[in-house]
This record gives sequence, C-alpha cells and structure tokens, in this order.
Amino acid sequence: MTEDPHVPRPREHELPDGGLAVSSHWVHGTRDATTVASEDTELYRLLLDILYDQHVPDTMPARLATECEDLVEVRETVADVHRARNGIDGRDYGLSYLKAVTQAIDDYRDREPLRLVAVGCSGSKHEDAGAMPACERYKGSYWVGKRRYYETIGDDGRIISAEHAVLHPETPIEHYERTPGDLEGIPIDSDQRLPNGDDVTTLLDRWALDVHEQLSEWLQSAAGGVDPRDVELEVLLGRDYRDPLEDRGVFEALRIHGDLSVSFPFQTAEQAQGGMINQIDWMGDAVEAAMPIATDGGERDV
Repeated sequence: MTEDPHVPRPREHELPDGGLAVSSHWVHGTRDATTVASEDTELYRLLLDILYDQHVPDTMPARLATECEDLVEVRETVADVHRARNGIDGRDYGLSYLKAVTQAIDDYRDREPLRLVAVGCSGSKHEDAGAMPACERYKGSYWVGKRRYYETIGDDGRIISAEHAVLHPETPIEHYERTPGDLEGIPIDSDQRLPNGDDVTTLLDRWALDVHEQLSEWLQSAAGGVDPRDVELEVLLGRDYRDPLEDRGVFEALRIHGDLSVSFPFQTAEQAQGGMINQIDWMGDAVEAAMPIATDGGERDV
C-alpha cells in the first residue's frame, strides 16, 4: 500500500544530549527542521501515535511537544486560533491542521476516566507486634468490605488514616490507636496554611493538610504525566473523618490537569444510609455487580 505523503512521517536524528533533530524532507531538500529536547520526547512520541493518520505537517508533533507540557496543554494550544491560524514554536499552522489535531486528541481522550477509591481505615486492628501491610493490619467485616470495594471497583486505592494521613495499602505499619477526635484542639506552632486558606494551628489542621498533600501526590502520580487522565475519586469515609477534612477545604482544593470529580457514596448512595451495616451491604452489592459472572458463552462483566 502506498504511504500517504500528507501524514506526519518526520526524519529523526538522535542528538548527543538525548534529544532529537526532527525534519521534513522533500525532493528538493529539507522543508522544515526543529529539535525536541530529551525531556520532551515522551510527549513527542505520544503525539506521533495520536496523529499517525492525520493530514498535518511532519514537524508539527515536534513543535507541539516543544511548546507544551502535556496533552491537555496541546489541546488548549491548538484550540487557541487567531484569524484561522496559530503560531506554534515559531511556525504558523492553518485552521485545517489545527482542527485535525483537535479532533485526533478528542478521539484519543474519549475514554473512561480513572476510578480511584480512598477508604477510611478501621478501628479494629490486628495487634501483632512489628509492622505489617496496612491492608493486613486492619480487620473486621467493615474493613473487609472496604478492601474488596477498592480492589474491585477502583483502578487504584488508598487508605485515609488518622495516624498516617494517606496510606498505600501495602505500606507496612505498626499497631496504633488514633482517631481525628484525638487531634482536635491540640495546639501546634506552624506557619502553614490549610487548603481553605486558614492557618494551621492544631494537630487536626496539620493532619488535614497532610491528607490533602498526599491525596494530591497520589492523583498526580495516577493521572499526571504527559498524558493526563480524567479521574473519578470516590471517598468512603464516615462523618467523623470526612467533616474535619471537608471543613478545611481538603477535597474542594484537589486539582489535576484533566477533569476531576469527587463523590462520597457513604453519604449519597441511598442504600448506604443508616450506618455501618447498610454501608457494608451497599459495598457488597457494588462489588458483586462488578464481578465477572459465568454464562453459557463464557464470562462477561456486568
């Protein structure tokens, strides 16, 4: 099959610093050339994949990668059209090229958002000496329901703890006994500010700030980089944990480069209303509905 001469097929030459010299060639020589720094090559490769079958100039992916930090910024840049043209890294591109890139990115990003789940820790804990993974330290039917929920429903999960702020489930921890109420009213000397702008004056404030910072790091790790993902964050917390965090702006101030939605199913799902037993039942039903079921034709997800 004859290769389409109008889609990006740049020539590349690796530079000593790890970057790339990228050029567009035709029968009479070099039509256009630019360089891609080593730190921009990941975005450049992503754009080449996305624009593989689009009618855009050979060096346009390279210039976009040089101009922008990630795919979301690329989308914003090509949509910022002035008089049917846009200057990108010293080169003007017409409306047809800009529309082609916009549509290709929109098609690529039309995918399910990441579903992340943060659950509260458990008041019931194994008292074994030494450290063990957090997911093994906690016990009881309430905890088992939470663990099954984030493992089945979520693409990734974290645990919100009054002792440790935000925990990866496999992080080893020792036995402890602490609730947010234990931190309330205990003054500390700090020049930090909470997400809502208030001063950090108590241990409960500092805990809330730690939770915010560590949730932010998790979101960035899970959904950041040159290809940011949209995120649906489900927070499964009782009021004794949720309220002090929400009052200090912890969830409202969370930001990612894609779209972020934050929900609190324990307070909004009708079946979960009424306390721990109802929450356990709701989590169990949600997990069961998400599990593959056997059919005559094999397995399917419901």
